[in-house]
Amino acid sequence: MLSLPRFFPPFVAFIAVAIYLPLKKFTAFASVPELKKAAQTITVRIEGTARGSGVIVERRGQTYTVLTNAHVLQPTGSYGIVAPDGKCYSIKSDTIRQLPELDLAIFLFSSTIPYAIAQLGNPTQLSPGQTVYVGGWANSGGKLHSRVFFTSQGQLTEIDSQLPAGYSLSYTNLVRVGMSGGPILDQQGRLVGINGLIRLNSDDEIVGSGIKIDQFQRWHSQVIKTIPDPSASAIACPRRYTN
Repeated sequence: MLSLPRFFPPFVAFIAVAIYLPLKKFTAFASVPELKKAAQTITVRIEGTARGSGVIVERRGQTYTVLTNAHVLQPTGSYGIVAPDGKCYSIKSDTIRQLPELDLAIFLFSSTIPYAIAQLGNPTQLSPGQTVYVGGWANSGGKLHSRVFFTSQGQLTEIDSQLPAGYSLSYTNLVRVGMSGGPILDQQGRLVGINGLIRLNSDDEIVGSGIKIDQFQRWHSQVIKTIPDPSASAIACPRRYTN
């Protein structure tokens, strides 16, 4: 999870025209457990030099785009993902792009499997007090440091937090290490932001913060054209990914 210096107040612990083919759209859910289960179908687990989460936001043919935090992929090293169905894919370094001035990055992977894609929401319709859900692959805290998918319900406290690197949403949701890059969903299951920061507010209360999805949409068409299509498909899951 990204942290900022205590004085700031945060701290811690493709083709010119993209073709969108959403296979499973979020509409309305009969229950909170149903929404939480749906959140897991669009979230991948990032493993490697650093650990985090990512959201599948687009499919073009057999190529998927995953959105995550730039700080998750910054350390030098190799990375892979565990998809919602448990299959593993390597992340090719030449498919990683960091979005300018934002703590966001995208990468691509290739698969013939029809994974669900997030339905993007409209952050301009958000308001303080609104219920949101934050999900991601959190560290369990046990001796094996295994990962578990965790979703928390909370309320927006700020929608224009004026933090660096694009962080503008703040919320009361419980957020754990490993959930950086995970989805922030509204009550209809639409993706309205990407989680990535734990900080102290002015009352010394711990709050989570994220980046609105329209920040990604603003840069997407420019960045995606610079990324080569990946050729790699599913790989055998390394033993270290199973912990």
